[in-house]
Amino acid sequence: MSSGVVVFVNPDTVVRPGAARALEHALADTTIGAAQARLRLLDSPDLLNSGGNLLHPSGLAWPGGYGEPADALRVPAEIAYPSGAAFGMRTELFRDLGGFTEELFLYQEDLDLGWRLWQRGLRVVVEPAADVLHDYVVERPGRRKEYYLERNRLVFVLTTYSRRLLVLAAPILLAVELGVAIIALREGWAREKLRGWVWLVRERRWLHARRARLQAERVVGDGQLARLFTPAIRLPMVEQPPGLSALNAVLGAWWRLVRVLL
Repeated sequence: MSSGVVVFVNPDTVVRPGAARALEHALADTTIGAAQARLRLLDSPDLLNSGGNLLHPSGLAWPGGYGEPADALRVPAEIAYPSGAAFGMRTELFRDLGGFTEELFLYQEDLDLGWRLWQRGLRVVVEPAADVLHDYVVERPGRRKEYYLERNRLVFVLTTYSRRLLVLAAPILLAVELGVAIIALREGWAREKLRGWVWLVRERRWLHARRARLQAERVVGDGQLARLFTPAIRLPMVEQPPGLSALNAVLGAWWRLVRVLL
């Protein structure tokens, strides 16, 4: 790539010819902060791994369009945040943001980066002219994934959400937190969930300092950002937890009610 653009790809990806150049071309539009490739499943390349990641007000996030026909994604579209498996940014902008947050190593660092771009008034898009195959694995051995996913989800929420958004989304955050804790207890990773809470308490000074810095950086209000949230939790790559439909109905109704106040 040119020195003006940096493209990040996972080691478990296969980049199709022309993909990096397509991302560079998309980033010539200076209103765009990051451009994600059209991610196809390596073992089923006709299907999407991600057409742009989705974000729930609780901070839960997942690959958008998972398992859908890849060719249905034909034109660039705005997305909540780019999958770290394959995306590009202008090098100067990446450095200006301070790069990836080291404390978010392993999971959700792409969510954090993408959301900070939106808060700075820059768009995040998926570029279908850039095809990348991803050997996507939902479940990994051990429980480290759950620890990092949950801990870093809460870091994201506590540092990037405005005070008003935290207050209005509090019922959603508490309901999902309780639901995740129940699932963790039932599936045997309650210890990892507890470790995440302990880390947040131990690093509270860092969280406070980071929150102050990120809130000072933002130039976009909650009302504009609210459109990027997906009101229902849908995880097509895993078995749906019992009661999810009822939870979505209640939380979705609350979100529709309070969104007008943002």
